[in-house]
Amino acid sequence: MRVVSTEEMRDLEKVASDDLNLSSLMLMENAGIGAAEIISKILSQRYPGVDPEVLVFCGRGKNGGDGLVVARQLLARGGRVRVFLMHKKEDHTGETAHNLSILERQKAKIVQVPTAAVVEEYFQSAASRPFVVVDALLGTGISRPIEGAYFDTVQSINRHADTLISLDVPSGTDANNGSLWGSSAQATHTITFGYPKIGLYQMPAASKRGRLYCVPLSFPSTWGDQGDKRLLNESNTATLLQSRDRFGHKNSFGHTLFIGGSPGRLGAVVMASQAALKMGSGLVTVASWPESYPSLENKLSPEVMNFKISKESGEFYVPKPGLNAFSSIVAGPGLGVSEEAAQLLQQLIKLYTGALVLDADALNILAEFKLQNLLLKRVQPTVLTPHPGEMARLLGVDKNVVVEQPIHCVRQAVEATTATVVLKGATSFVHSAEGITWINHYPNDGMATAGSGDVLAGMIGGLMGQGMSAVDSAKCGVFLHSLSGKAAAERFGHRSMTAGSIIENISTAFATLAEFQSPCSLSEFYVELV
Repeated sequence: MRVVSTEEMRDLEKVASDDLNLSSLMLMENAGIGAAEIISKILSQRYPGVDPEVLVFCGRGKNGGDGLVVARQLLARGGRVRVFLMHKKEDHTGETAHNLSILERQKAKIVQVPTAAVVEEYFQSAASRPFVVVDALLGTGISRPIEGAYFDTVQSINRHADTLISLDVPSGTDANNGSLWGSSAQATHTITFGYPKIGLYQMPAASKRGRLYCVPLSFPSTWGDQGDKRLLNESNTATLLQSRDRFGHKNSFGHTLFIGGSPGRLGAVVMASQAALKMGSGLVTVASWPESYPSLENKLSPEVMNFKISKESGEFYVPKPGLNAFSSIVAGPGLGVSEEAAQLLQQLIKLYTGALVLDADALNILAEFKLQNLLLKRVQPTVLTPHPGEMARLLGVDKNVVVEQPIHCVRQAVEATTATVVLKGATSFVHSAEGITWINHYPNDGMATAGSGDVLAGMIGGLMGQGMSAVDSAKCGVFLHSLSGKAAAERFGHRSMTAGSIIENISTAFATLAEFQSPCSLSEFYVELV
């Protein structure tokens, strides 16, 4: 599923009009028909046996025009509809004025809103609930903070609406970066048009949109395969899973080495190694500092081998058959940040010729000791898995810059290192030299727990060790990590799940993908907030 900015969407609409003769009026009609269908389904599910009046709030722009089509389509389905106009009739132009004229001829209930007091009076005097509101006030064209009657109306519908359905984006949210323009609608559902807007996957707008649907506008299907931003889902992730040789042996499925663990921080490398086993790695080994023993040996799964990090002639020593016998290496979980750890990491980057994942303290070492340039010389697959704080240190910027501009920062990190980069968060961003940013949106507060990132590093490292490319390992690992977390939350609850719960449910995540057979419907898809 393609994801777009507002500028990209405008360009697509222009091409549709100029080259395909799909006029703006036709696109608005397609949007309204699809949205009305989804709204009808929402109401039948939420209010069975009830016929609530739908209150459609319309601005004078194209978003308001979409709302007017929705109102007409709901009326045609036999629904009860009342339209609230934020402007006088003569202020409407183009397609919006055209659709308002149709509604007037159909004798629809239309209320002028000179001030927001009219809206508040309606809510206070209405005889019965539920209040179902369609927000078609501002859409993607907003460029300044909401004020005046618009501000008051948004506040009013937020207070009173039992179901609040926003068209394209919740009014007051920035479709490009997810910021808020002073105030915004708090939608229970958002129906976006054409392709999802990138701002819907960034905070704080992501928390305002509720459940997300996308209505196609009859663009050519090939357009969905273009662009530089895509949404990860079951369809495009399931195809990445490699088939396994039923007659294979443990050496057929890779050998992943984990380098990390320091006194008091052994759990990170233990969980990471366990995650790799659950991902199907044939062999897993952990290397850690001498002072970490014997505690580490007591914590490791019995299937995991281990050895101590030691030096010979000033260089770190790896027992035979040597460093390059491993099909992938994950460095960083619990490693610690020290001069000695920095020397180890430099040696690893320079000498190891296999697939490498750098996580946690390995990223902090890169930043503190200015080792990023070493990665530019690596030709082997490399994946970095920073959270926003680690990304900020890697790039030498404030953390707020990463939070506010995640796509820019993840792309900048790829340019600076040539690695595949995973920026972790409620929404995660995966970017590589291929130029596409993959967006993984499975917000789950239960995964905001110690060790969750270590588990992800182990999952990605395990896939790379089995021969999957860096970008595919990152995409598949991130998505499976989210599916595992979702299953863990359903089993243990969001408050009670731990990183270990995620590991326990990796098998459930694999089963989910294995059972997935058909791609997302072209007529409707949704991403549900957990």
